Amino acid sequence: MKLYLVRHTKVDCFAGVCYGQSEIEVNITFNVEKSMLAGKLQNIVFDKIYSSPLKRCAILAEAFTNSPEKVIYDQRLMELNFGKWEGKTWNEIEKSEEAKLWFNDYLNTPCPGGESYTDLLIRVQDFLTDLKKEDSGNNVLIICHGGTIRAFHAIINKVNPQKAFDLKLDYGQVVEIELKN
Repeated sequence: MKLYLVRHTKVDCFAGVCYGQSEIEVNITFNVEKSMLAGKLQNIVFDKIYSSPLKRCAILAEAFTNSPEKVIYDQRLMELNFGKWEGKTWNEIEKSEEAKLWFNDYLNTPCPGGESYTDLLIRVQDFLTDLKKEDSGNNVLIICHGGTIRAFHAIINKVNPQKAFDLKLDYGQVVEIELKN
């Protein structure tokens, strides 16, 4: 099974703001970015389309089908939950003692009121386990987030989760990964 992991398009948010699971509007460039993505994926027939339920992903997922009800929304595809840091700038966050602990061990230390990166890895692994059980077909489109795509990359390609952050992801980027049983 081939997974086409797509990071959502640009968001209408100031650079440097932590927004994780917050609902953020898409940027005014959405239609242009959506058209470019459609062009890249136009020759692929998707057997299933999954999406994070966050609006920035959902509206993109719905653009790839003439029947929005065919999109399967899954909470496990959401970005890392940054808890009380959501909506704050990274400059603000970095000054706190909690942030120092998190930056030293983000794999195991949860954000205050949120998750650790291991929590996200567990969610994505759980999603993949269920996906393998289903008959999802040959080509699966998954619209999600940068952190989530890096988790897929770490799990499927057996990459150290810390090294998964070497994978550079632009908004609207497509990452193809072969999922073997």
